[in-house]
Amino acid sequence: MNRSKVKVGNSIDELFFIISPPPHIKSDVSVLKDDVQYLIGHKFDDRFAKAHISLFKFDVGEHFDDITRHVEDVAATFSPFNIFIKDLNVFFNGPYRTIFLDIVNKYPVREIFEKLVKKDVQYVPNITIAKRLAAEDFLKAWPYLKDLPYSQHFLCDRITVLARIEEKWITYKEILFGQ
Repeated sequence: MNRSKVKVGNSIDELFFIISPPPHIKSDVSVLKDDVQYLIGHKFDDRFAKAHISLFKFDVGEHFDDITRHVEDVAATFSPFNIFIKDLNVFFNGPYRTIFLDIVNKYPVREIFEKLVKKDVQYVPNITIAKRLAAEDFLKAWPYLKDLPYSQHFLCDRITVLARIEEKWITYKEILFGQ
């Protein structure tokens, strides 16, 4: 499936390579973001970001075709696998906190990342709920979310490529595994 929603004449500023969960998980994440906003009493930075597992961003325009071809070649070596999500967790970023859905089987996602980008022990696949919350906001939300049971899984069979055009992300391409 090679769908591109980029219109001819539009200038792409950046590509974002992600794993995109199915609609029911995106909906769950949206509800969790609603909960965080309600608990802290205001919007937060990534309030309206759609659920995804980040792989990498690329902004060297003259090499967009090269990097996309590289990702296609690497993706062809992978077989589809299930991603298991269980409960919420927290990253500590200095004075900030990030609340996220935890990926149980990190290794297959990390393997994709490492074959595309590089080995990086700090790369932790996850689905972000609220990024870089100030300590005060985190302390308002986390007590209500920390024990919330959550368990889902989905078939990961592709890498989604988003293109940023004029500050808006649109689907640029779906790169299937094993193609």
